[in-house]
Amino acid sequence: MANKKPNVVIIFADDLGYGDVSCFNPESKIKTKNMDKLAEVGMRFTDTHATSALCTPSRYGLLTGRYNWRSSLKSYVVPGDSMLLIEENRKTIAHLLKDNGYNTAAIGKWHLGLKWQLKDHFDYEKFGLNPDEIPGKETRFGRDGIFDISVGRMDFEGLDIDYSKPITFGPNQLGFDYFYGTPASLDQPPFVYIENDRVVEEATEVTGTAMLDRTGVTDQTEWQNGVAAPNFVHREVPDNMQKKALEVIDRFTEDDKPFFLYYPNHLVHGPLIPNEQFEGKSGIGPYGDFVLQLDHYVGEIVDKLKEKGIFEDTIFILSSDNGASGVADFEGLKKHGHNPSYIFKGIKGDIWEGGHREPTIISYPPMIQGGTASNHMISQSDIYRSIAEIIGAKITDDTAEDSISNIPLWQGKNESVREDIVHSSANGGFSIRRGDWKLELVYNGGGLADSRKGAEGQMFQPAELYDLKEDISETNNLIHEHPELVKSLKESLKEYIVKGRSTPGEPQENNRNNPSGEWPQIRWMDGYEEYIARFKYD
Repeated sequence: MANKKPNVVIIFADDLGYGDVSCFNPESKIKTKNMDKLAEVGMRFTDTHATSALCTPSRYGLLTGRYNWRSSLKSYVVPGDSMLLIEENRKTIAHLLKDNGYNTAAIGKWHLGLKWQLKDHFDYEKFGLNPDEIPGKETRFGRDGIFDISVGRMDFEGLDIDYSKPITFGPNQLGFDYFYGTPASLDQPPFVYIENDRVVEEATEVTGTAMLDRTGVTDQTEWQNGVAAPNFVHREVPDNMQKKALEVIDRFTEDDKPFFLYYPNHLVHGPLIPNEQFEGKSGIGPYGDFVLQLDHYVGEIVDKLKEKGIFEDTIFILSSDNGASGVADFEGLKKHGHNPSYIFKGIKGDIWEGGHREPTIISYPPMIQGGTASNHMISQSDIYRSIAEIIGAKITDDTAEDSISNIPLWQGKNESVREDIVHSSANGGFSIRRGDWKLELVYNGGGLADSRKGAEGQMFQPAELYDLKEDISETNNLIHEHPELVKSLKESLKEYIVKGRSTPGEPQENNRNNPSGEWPQIRWMDGYEEYIARFKYD
């Protein structure tokens, strides 16, 4: 192993809050012993940010090293039956590692769209449905090149997919030698397992709840209505994924090549249905139990790497895709003295820190001193260039345009690697942070409650300015006290938008999300009309 490049394992939790991990939150009522042990041999990054406060866009940012809003998706998340979001010519981190001699695998929740083969109709008859009860739309979100939620979406997904045919573009074409997982979240249809480019068992049944509430506790143990394979059992999915992840490590260690395992875990996203081993274990409800189940999985992966004698030769990254969801039952948890958002304002979907600040631990013994912490600002998009630097890989100018290597921090240097960082909320509103100053260009946090409506009619202007050094909980809005700073931050954000990148290099193009090219979230920008004219169809 001494002459091999390091293996890379990324566990990307779903809806895990910063305050849920006990080594990040001294007041946590959930003892995440395995994550804590990982921190003892690695480094805690206390100022890590997902590029978005929602899961599809943050996954895009992680895998591409590019801010998610440069994609065709400007707000919300894609449906489970969506077309592919990652551009077919874009190089992912999986491509980077595969091209440099790695075996690569992705296990778990994909949620970035797939190039399904479709029928020319909604197959109501196959699933025994009355079409009058499930109205379809000729134009809908996630299809026909349109990623604009305002066009409308079907609440019942997966009716027009030909499950007998292979997926023509997906994880295998995006750099992964092997894929096993589900199209989207644990609560989002179609409820089928996919292995590489094939559905393991065709969807023939229907299940779920209409108009699922994803913002509160009403439907805490339910999932959205849609099509399902006969043997798809929601409670069994996380354990099945864990088994596959362990099998992949076993298989890859038989080869002489290094490997990359991307493990986007389904936990702790709703439905909150912990398996029997963890029911009641936390003492604070099903959400706490689910966190403990995730923690157990982390411990098993670490133990497997140690069993194989490769933990010391592995870059192990643990993080989450966004803040904790309202499904967790914040009010109920707070009665137990537990706050998934810790001291931060906001939850999943919000532009505030609770929406996108993530508990991140990185272990790599040859470089990272165990039991240490870094409080410098980083983005999950930075993982791309950090790994590229370690393995000595070159990156083309049109790749990872918003990724900055964090290696000085891994080496223990107490110096900033980023001058600024950009975040986006569920409804696509922006914030930009420079040092301790954070400007938010969206009203009321831009959270999930507004994101399904589309951006039209919503306010996207500089609304809040915070000094995070003095006000980490974002309670004292200073927007009217520093007009020059607001102007400067707006200009920096405009530059990053127009140039199509935030790193040095040739300008790149952002994608449009609808035929008109309209992008309401940046109407605050001087020269908006001229800029959008570049994106309109002829």
